[in-house]
Amino acid sequence: MLFRRIAAFALPMLLLSPAMAAIELTDNINLSGFGSTAISKTDNRTPLFISREITDEACYDCDTVFGLQLDVDIFDGFAASGQVVKRTQDKWSDPELEWAYLSYEHNEFEVRAGRLRLPLFLASEYYYVGQAYPWARPPQEVYDSILGFTSYDGLSLAWNYELSDGLQLTVSPYYGFERLNEVDLGNLKLEFDTEYMAGMYVDLVGFNYRVHSGYMQVKYTQRPFPVTEKLDIYTLGAEYSYESWLWMAEVEVDRIQANWYASMIYTFDDFSPYLTYAESHQSRKSKGVTAGVRYDATSTISLNLEYQMVFSSEEGNRGQFITSPLEYDESSDVDLVTLSINFVF
Repeated sequence: MLFRRIAAFALPMLLLSPAMAAIELTDNINLSGFGSTAISKTDNRTPLFISREITDEACYDCDTVFGLQLDVDIFDGFAASGQVVKRTQDKWSDPELEWAYLSYEHNEFEVRAGRLRLPLFLASEYYYVGQAYPWARPPQEVYDSILGFTSYDGLSLAWNYELSDGLQLTVSPYYGFERLNEVDLGNLKLEFDTEYMAGMYVDLVGFNYRVHSGYMQVKYTQRPFPVTEKLDIYTLGAEYSYESWLWMAEVEVDRIQANWYASMIYTFDDFSPYLTYAESHQSRKSKGVTAGVRYDATSTISLNLEYQMVFSSEEGNRGQFITSPLEYDESSDVDLVTLSINFVF
């Protein structure tokens, strides 16, 4: 069953590899794709979640993602991969090139150069592939903490070392060059002119568990309010499966904020009910509880029905909203209902 392989941590990486591609164009060129869409609605007029902006009007596009990926085996360890994604914040006519890189693999080492995925979190590599995680959307308390930025232009080096049978260690430093990123916060457009970003992640993967730790330092100038600063970001995540159970937890900390969540999932037949608790502190102050169920209709199609409650621990604080709910004369608490469908091909 698909979700059991997700719990064993094999599916997400296999899903994004040429071996899982549905369309073999030639012997060494493969095309694959993925997508998600949902009906989302809150009980609050204040837009909820960066890049999604869900309100009390039923939204049929706030969670819509569609992506295509092309993988090419060139020769003798050289390969290329490209991924174009219509993200939740994009128009269909203006998708984003999420990654496009050349790679070379030799023995235990792999070098990549080009546009790469930021490897800060457990689900970073497959963040846009809704079929690869249990929820309707990853917990936004953590995954929204860097304003939805998911890629960088630069270089990475990965050392993959087998510590023992069934236990693998990956150590990967990376460096990103100058790049301009934009994010919309309601009617406000923020620009982040990144001078550089440098970091490292460490993965420890066993038969039924995974521990992921990350560090990134970024220097940037923010506009239209011109502020130049250097920010250090630390992340730690773990997932563990036992029989029909899967537990996941992550934390993100920087000098501006601290965010974390813990989630448990139980799978029986084609159904996987789950419960998630999350908190945000410092610049964002909120607590959230999410209850949902995932149904695997086939090996490539799944549905989620989810109910989420977010409580602000300080009246008028932005929390998980785009702006303060006081601007809309609304409560600082919000309930969210989501019915989503995910697919891969």
